[in-house]
Amino acid sequence: MIFPNPTTKYHGNPTPVVDPTQEHLSAVGKIVLVTGGGTAIGAATVEAFAKAKADHIFLVGRRFNLLTEVEEKLSKSYPRTKFHAIQTDITKEDEVKSLFQEINKVGFLDILVANAGYLPEPGKIAATETSEWWKGHEINVLGTYLLGKYFINQSQAPRGKPVFVGVNTGATHLGPLAGPMSGYLTSKIATASVVEFLQAENPNIKAFNVSPGMVPSEMSAKARATQFIPTDSPELMGDFAVWLAGPDSDFLNGRFLWANWDVQELITLKDKIAANPEQLRILFGGWQENYAKLK
Repeated sequence: MIFPNPTTKYHGNPTPVVDPTQEHLSAVGKIVLVTGGGTAIGAATVEAFAKAKADHIFLVGRRFNLLTEVEEKLSKSYPRTKFHAIQTDITKEDEVKSLFQEINKVGFLDILVANAGYLPEPGKIAATETSEWWKGHEINVLGTYLLGKYFINQSQAPRGKPVFVGVNTGATHLGPLAGPMSGYLTSKIATASVVEFLQAENPNIKAFNVSPGMVPSEMSAKARATQFIPTDSPELMGDFAVWLAGPDSDFLNGRFLWANWDVQELITLKDKIAANPEQLRILFGGWQENYAKLK
């Protein structure tokens, strides 16, 4: 099985090109929100934006103890950044609304990394428990919708171009070939579509869907997909999110990208795309086109 890849190199760890300490990737003056910020990819993303010197980073999730552990650890290492751990259920509109009210007391939310997700217990549709299967759609789809809705409708005026990064999964390109995970994969395909609509309806923002690679985590362990070994680092996605929030990614707005792709090669493709815009569709056709090719 060959996954979509417009670059010749494929990485499991971040490369120097996406080093968040680079001056041109600086998040100084920015406010960042990372959902699912207490574990694995979320915690690594919080630290990546701290390395980029973000002024404020809000990290939210359902397990407050995990959030405070990350907050306490990183506050010591990155004293110039103010961390805000807030327990939030992103499926509840009143809690999401309250979260944005709290953020907007500080200022405009510049960057949102929608990392929180849920993988329902794997199993064939006929044997699944309905509420468990549907929980994936509630957290992944409804949660992303609510985050996007309130991100666009902030009470503060935007500073520059706001950035919305949806952490998705490369398994959306596989469908049933990934295993009996219909609750997860159908929800993540729908989630990708929400982010695409968010970009199409709001050309003043940058919005991306991203596969973070195959990262060891509670979710990957639950998937029990033994044909795919999770060996990619959480920092791969974290550093890539900082790069997406920077100036070099503007030409990729609205696309489904993989954190594993070689970013230096992506940058060199920019001139080719500028000369022939059709190359953008050919190279980054979106999950729908790549899914069809793999099928």
